[in-house]
Amino acid sequence: MSLQKNKTKFIKSYYMNLAFNLANVHNNMTGINPSVGCLVCKKDKIISYGVTGIGGSPHGEYSALVNLKKNNNLDCYVSLEPCHHQGKNPPCTKFIVNKNVKNLYYSETDNDPRVQGKGLEFLQNNKIKINKINNIYKNNFYKIYNDFNKNFLPKVYAKVATSKNYYSFIKNRRQITNIYSKKLTHVLRSEINAILIGVNTHNKDNPLLNCRISGLTQSNPSRFIIDPNLKINRNSKLILSAKKIKTYIFYSNKNNNKINYLKNKNIYLIYLPLNKNKQIDCKEILVTIGLLGYKNVLIEGGLNTIKKFIDLNLIDIFYFFKNDEITNKKSSHSFKNIYMILMKRFKNNKIMQQIYLKNNNLTVFQK
Repeated sequence: MSLQKNKTKFIKSYYMNLAFNLANVHNNMTGINPSVGCLVCKKDKIISYGVTGIGGSPHGEYSALVNLKKNNNLDCYVSLEPCHHQGKNPPCTKFIVNKNVKNLYYSETDNDPRVQGKGLEFLQNNKIKINKINNIYKNNFYKIYNDFNKNFLPKVYAKVATSKNYYSFIKNRRQITNIYSKKLTHVLRSEINAILIGVNTHNKDNPLLNCRISGLTQSNPSRFIIDPNLKINRNSKLILSAKKIKTYIFYSNKNNNKINYLKNKNIYLIYLPLNKNKQIDCKEILVTIGLLGYKNVLIEGGLNTIKKFIDLNLIDIFYFFKNDEITNKKSSHSFKNIYMILMKRFKNNKIMQQIYLKNNNLTVFQK
């Protein structure tokens, strides 16, 4: 009898492990939604499975159940409590009930204020048996998601690229890093909800700030520009692509002509007053990004923007790319002080990685 119990326990843990494997396939690729893996079984045989789609839709439970006919005695394994609120996607709980699921096995409760046990309660009230299986796949799989739901502050990443002597510009060359570093940057963008730059970087570089890797081109982060005085160049790449990629501008100067122009270009304008230092407050920027639902943000700004966030210790993970060339010291701002601050701040931290990308070197600093 005990052997049968152990076998049943092993099977259920194994299926939950598979649900987390599914969730991991699209981890960090589902926008502001968590990546959820779902497995549907009958008599301990897998008959369907699903995972949250890239960009956050459809949900994993919907993908696993949508093509199944109503059936009895279905077991559903989910890595996270099913949602019970109407958003861009319908509530997964109602879909589970409509498909006559008998047993639901879950690993973690969803601490989104709109859920927080309500999904499990609804299923239980509809005579579905609820069983919790501890997550043995990966500790803290939903840590970033859960941390965000506690304080609504996004996790902050930053990235810079410099020459060997810490300058960010090489004459007659648009890109300072090699193809391997560029591809890694685009993969990073595909895993981020939002990207932030200052208006000076925007006007100088005219960037698109999208993801340009085959298969990930639909994983573009939303774009935020800090532009207190609305100095943004008209008809830039960001402005002209705002219909396809959501774009926001933080501003303080009420220039009605520029405001109307930007609104007509599908730009979302967010007014934030200047602080006592005559600047838009960095913490206010992060709070606003969080309240919009973005769980992480990548800062790709210039020296001034990076320094403001560094000085306030607001950056959680920093990607510092360096190539092996020496460049003219007068060509751009030096990031050497930023690098020294990071080295000093993280010197006793074991979570500091060195990655070599042919003639480029990447140092990853992490809190």
